[in-house]
Amino acid sequence: MSVQYEICVEGLLGPVLRCAFADVHCEAVARHSTIRARLSTEQLRHLLIRLDRSGVELIKVQVIQPG
Repeated sequence: MSVQYEICVEGLLGPVLRCAFADVHCEAVARHSTIRARLSTEQLRHLLIRLDRSGVELIKVQVIQPG
């Protein structure tokens, strides 16, 4: 089962990183980037690992409730 997540990270994701995460929606706001995606728990885990390996600082992860 997939859940809609919003993941906020520090800084702006450049074009190379945005391409690396092409399967999710990325949006830059001020000095932060927001990634929105419908993911399973395993997909979320893999995405967080990819962000960490890319040196991206995680600010928060939250579930977006349908509404």
